[in-house]
Amino acid sequence: MIVFYLILFGTAALILYAYRTIHVLTYKLLPGPKWIFRGLFLFVVIFIYATTSYFGVNRDQYRDNQFLMDYTIIGAITLSVTLLSICIFQLLADFVLLGRYIHYRSSREEATREMSRRTFMNAIALSVGGLVLGSVLWGTTKGKYGWRIMQNRMSFDNLPKAFDGLKIVQISDLHLGSFNKNFEPMEEAVAMINELNPDYIFFTGDMVNADPEEAEPWIEVFRKLKAKSGKYAILGNHDYGWGRQGKLTEEAKTRNAIGVTEIFKKMDLKPLINQHEILEREGAKIGLVGVENWGYTPEGWFPTRGDYNKSTEGMEEVPFQILLSHDPTHFDHHILNKTKVDLTFSGHTHGGQFGISIPGLIEISAAKFFYARYAGLYTEGKQHLYVNRGMGYLIFPGRVGMPPEITLHELNRA
Repeated sequence: MIVFYLILFGTAALILYAYRTIHVLTYKLLPGPKWIFRGLFLFVVIFIYATTSYFGVNRDQYRDNQFLMDYTIIGAITLSVTLLSICIFQLLADFVLLGRYIHYRSSREEATREMSRRTFMNAIALSVGGLVLGSVLWGTTKGKYGWRIMQNRMSFDNLPKAFDGLKIVQISDLHLGSFNKNFEPMEEAVAMINELNPDYIFFTGDMVNADPEEAEPWIEVFRKLKAKSGKYAILGNHDYGWGRQGKLTEEAKTRNAIGVTEIFKKMDLKPLINQHEILEREGAKIGLVGVENWGYTPEGWFPTRGDYNKSTEGMEEVPFQILLSHDPTHFDHHILNKTKVDLTFSGHTHGGQFGISIPGLIEISAAKFFYARYAGLYTEGKQHLYVNRGMGYLIFPGRVGMPPEITLHELNRA
């Protein structure tokens, strides 16, 4: 609650500081247009600030109103990030101009130039703010359905020759409760997956936000997924009811997990609940291991039922192993340098849902603050982890600079 109020008062300070940008840029306008621009800025910003603050403080009262909750989250994040972007550039401009003013304070001509520079830099600040605003609005409308196919080609010297060219589609973190039965975009995603003509489809957890009933309307949509050799699924932390209010008993978590597992079966996804499967092709074999959720946080928030040793009990010797484990922290704690797993597929992080992602060039994400391995491929020696950015969204109803991901993995023999 203290953090909430710090954000509340901090945003108010950002409003006042950002207003200086508008004030400078409208300084030379006629009185009419000048006060229209200034008044419109203050009205819109203060209206969003006041309403989102009110609904945020009284969120328990309005929790069942999905529209108001979405408006509160989108409005608060959009306002804060936009103002922060403007203020960062405004602050940089102020420091630069202050230094130059001190250096040239005796020159009237230079002071005049400084005012021109200040206007220019304020224009840049406002432009950056506008770009951020546009990005957030796009991300909360069209961007969250902007499916991106990521291709990951890998070579292994221990992959059986029969599996050379194996095509696997990985999807993760659907969070179907967030889509409010908006079937059309997801049907488009299913069609895109089928066009990839994969050998296998692996789903790496978080089918729902909290309740198995969220996935019931989607059964027929996901029954249409096609894979030549098989479709498999594991559980994520939310599939145990983690998103529900209050602390669930272990028995309640189990009931929730069983409910989601039954949904998997109805969708023709074979659940791997601390189990393994031997995949065969032309007489050659590889191992597919699926663990329950194992997630690490200092607070112990997430279910820690994943058990690799249990999952591989009785498994015959195979030259190559793939592991499905929802939370990437499991890789560092229990898989890396401790098992024979060659390739681990995870999800969970959503890529932060907010960031800048230009494959091969730059990737900045909010998830970096929480996860050392949060998106894409990570290699340690001969063991590899791929973290899928997920297809769904949660809490923040959008995707900004971090599109929903469908991953096509192609495995080759080196």
